[in-house]
Amino acid sequence: MPPVSAVVEAANRLATKDESSLEVLVGMIDTELSKDPSLKEQAYLEPKYSSDELMGGRLDELRAIGRKILKRWNKELHGLVCAQQGSDQKDREAILGALSLNQAAVIAAVATALLGLGVPAPIAAALAPLITKKFIWPAKDELCEAWADALERDN
Repeated sequence: MPPVSAVVEAANRLATKDESSLEVLVGMIDTELSKDPSLKEQAYLEPKYSSDELMGGRLDELRAIGRKILKRWNKELHGLVCAQQGSDQKDREAILGALSLNQAAVIAAVATALLGLGVPAPIAAALAPLITKKFIWPAKDELCEAWADALERDN
């Protein structure tokens, strides 16, 4: 596994992408990992697809894969942070503590927690800014309640 700092750096680099692009990216990374599992050792992975490859529903397919992965790990992370499921209170405290800092600090804490949950490094790097932007940062003042509501709506 790459160093946590490399995954955090990759996550913060990907934070400039919008939510839809990150969902597609997660799907692309998962597809590449299924072809070559050794890529799990990379902190940063941004597969390139030609526009022809993305035409004809492939883009929607990749986004659907990304959303499915997001849904799974978002629920796990919510359980860790808000329902205090799991044994790693350090990750929970890091995420909650980062809320008083800035979005980059939250992304770093989320990436670290995702790695602790067993998410492959390149997927953790792409999911961290997506989960932070979509669920955590907009609701930082009432995090757990708003996050639970968003999870319900996302089902």
